[in-house]
Amino acid sequence: MTLQQLRYIVTIVNCGSISEAAKQLFITQPSLSNSVRELEKEMGIEIFHRNPKGITMTKDGIEFLSYARQVVEQTELLEE
Repeated sequence: MTLQQLRYIVTIVNCGSISEAAKQLFITQPSLSNSVRELEKEMGIEIFHRNPKGITMTKDGIEFLSYARQVVEQTELLEE
């Protein structure tokens, strides 16, 4: 797990879609999706339910998001 992957998750949730998050992060949608899948595999959880209409958070994903936000916020405070 990397800080970048945590930022990706937070950005996806804030944007509401992987494709919109990819645009905001200036990376390709497949690269972002692969990074999320790698993180899910590493953590042994599913963060997002994927379907043709978009994504929704899983129960594990919601819990993971709260920790990811804390880490990202604390990192931003340290960088100031």
